Amino acid sequence: DKQILALEITDLHSKLNKSKEIEQNLKDKMDRELKRIMDLYLPEGKGPWPIVVYCHGGAWRALTKDESGFPAMALVPTGIAVAALNFSLAPAARLGTLVDQVQRATLHLHGNAAEWNLDPDRFFAMGHSSGAYLASMLGVADWAELGGPTGLIKGLISGSGPYDLEPVRLSARNDYLFLDEETATALTPQTHLKPGLPPAVFTWGGGELEEFQRQSRDLADAWEAQDMPVERVFLDGLNHFQVGAELMNPESRTIKAAVRLIQG
Repeated sequence: DKQILALEITDLHSKLNKSKEIEQNLKDKMDRELKRIMDLYLPEGKGPWPIVVYCHGGAWRALTKDESGFPAMALVPTGIAVAALNFSLAPAARLGTLVDQVQRATLHLHGNAAEWNLDPDRFFAMGHSSGAYLASMLGVADWAELGGPTGLIKGLISGSGPYDLEPVRLSARNDYLFLDEETATALTPQTHLKPGLPPAVFTWGGGELEEFQRQSRDLADAWEAQDMPVERVFLDGLNHFQVGAELMNPESRTIKAAVRLIQG
């Protein structure tokens, strides 16, 4: 009987070790997947922390997450985590694919929030330029339809984005975006505006091209028309790239507005 018991204990230990090995392999795989699709910047301490999901600019055809963690310089010291997303680039990928990728990456992060001590009820989207467009599509996404909780994104911080895609379709950028009229309409955030959107901060510079300024004004007005709080941060004299650089400055009006929105 003792021999049988010893064999059973040995078998149990073997199964437990195998289970731990499987669990560790799954965790390692999840960590590798995370590093592929985003860089995660966490505050010190235990959390759970609110998180900003950041979409980089680059006209949808340049840059990666590797150059895009700079908002963490301003946000992480305030206790806000930052995830800088990776996504495919045009012309190899169509714009709809990019939108799908940032939405799926956000769902992946939300579904594993506990793994990194993130607060699943405080996910926010941020972006600049073409990344602001992608962030706005996180803001208007139907998360329940995508398999997540309704209202997954609790706020949007969006700087100088080309939101209305019809002018983009008619510009030289369509040489690599390949938008037709139907697709441009379907992928424009204004098409998806509805009551219950998250509150938003829209920022743009007085030194930018008038089209960038118009686009930001128009989406801010349309967002506000859904009876959701909107803060406009107009940066007089700043050009397009200076508006983006404000995201690394903890004393900038943009970051202060973002912290107010996130921390309440």
